Amino acid sequence: MKRTMTAVCLLFFLAFGAASLAWGSQQGEPQNRQRLRERISDLYLLRLTRALELTEEQTARIYPLLTRAEKDKAELQRRMSAGLQALRAHLAQDRPKEETLILLTNGVREAREDIRRIEAEVDAALDGVLTPLQRARYVVFTVEFLRGTWENLERARGLRAPLKRTP
Repeated sequence: MKRTMTAVCLLFFLAFGAASLAWGSQQGEPQNRQRLRERISDLYLLRLTRALELTEEQTARIYPLLTRAEKDKAELQRRMSAGLQALRAHLAQDRPKEETLILLTNGVREAREDIRRIEAEVDAALDGVLTPLQRARYVVFTVEFLRGTWENLERARGLRAPLKRTP
């Protein structure tokens, strides 16, 4: 169950981060991106409270945990995005330097590992706060929220095709 929660959380926050970065960069302003991220995070927390039927005590313990984790992961997402952009630019050169490729690749991997570490910490904390029923609801809720948020962002952006990826 712990591994499933970790995988779901990681998926949620990676996609959440990617979606908000994509939306924000289309808007052209970091403030819009940050505002969108905050609104989605607030909506997530409100709906999570209802879906899990959290008590006041659980809510008081979970909100700061998830808020801090999201803030930390947002910074890691920015770092990872910048690293990927630099890696793509370097790969586009005629003769990319191996040393630079190693440094850039390691930076992206470290950010990804830090996100996983944060997710593991969140899972461990949630295990101590949620009942087994709530943990199961958490897994289902997170996947459904992620899917719905992604679909709504695509509709808002007017996209139907998958995101373009560069080699």
